[in-house]
Amino acid sequence: MILIDAFLETLQSEISVHEAVRHRFLKRFADEPLSLEQIQTFGLQHYQLVKIFLTYMTNLQARISDPEVKRLFRKVFDDEFGVVTDRSPAAGQATLFRSHPALYRNFLKAIGLRDEAWGHIRLLPETAYYIEKHKEITREQDLLVGLGAIGPGHEFSIPMMFEYLVAGLKKNTALKEDEFDYFTLHILEDQDHAKVFNEVIGKLCASSKDLEKIREGALQSLALRKRFWDGLERAVFP
Repeated sequence: MILIDAFLETLQSEISVHEAVRHRFLKRFADEPLSLEQIQTFGLQHYQLVKIFLTYMTNLQARISDPEVKRLFRKVFDDEFGVVTDRSPAAGQATLFRSHPALYRNFLKAIGLRDEAWGHIRLLPETAYYIEKHKEITREQDLLVGLGAIGPGHEFSIPMMFEYLVAGLKKNTALKEDEFDYFTLHILEDQDHAKVFNEVIGKLCASSKDLEKIREGALQSLALRKRFWDGLERAVFP
């Protein structure tokens, strides 16, 4: 019998102290004075990761055959896509769309960037590499490796990283809460998503070898994230 709960607790402890999650860029972003130009440089590069994330989710969803796992995975997918059910008396039970890339573009507008800036920037080599490798992980590598990359590697780690980003934005801008709620939303929402992914892992993993694939995917993703922060640190803090 494999001890999935113990495995996940150990993996999450490992992720919590990983150099990607406690990267020097994040600490500098939270602690040092930032110009508007520095925040814009960060925002435009990071947006490239945000707008592609659903591609990774779509790659994984297409490879899941178990109906119960598909149902669990769909809960996270709908949140990322931006599906919100409004159950207020006025709406009855209306389905709304609150796309995460759209939330992020609200942030970019709030820091003074025009629409044309979002899709016409030169990607840092580290940004391009991050995106292409995650496409490969979620499309071509073992499904469990892909789930490790997007579950523990993303959904568990992001709230810890975003705490630094929110601290820097609050300290260096006069943005209103709803102008950077992409970040605050993910601090809360991704904690729930991490729990859902843990359920998925529990249903799909039948051996210690399966669990090791989850860890492999998480560490691959975090290594790429560390490399992304390395590149962003050089761009933001030249």
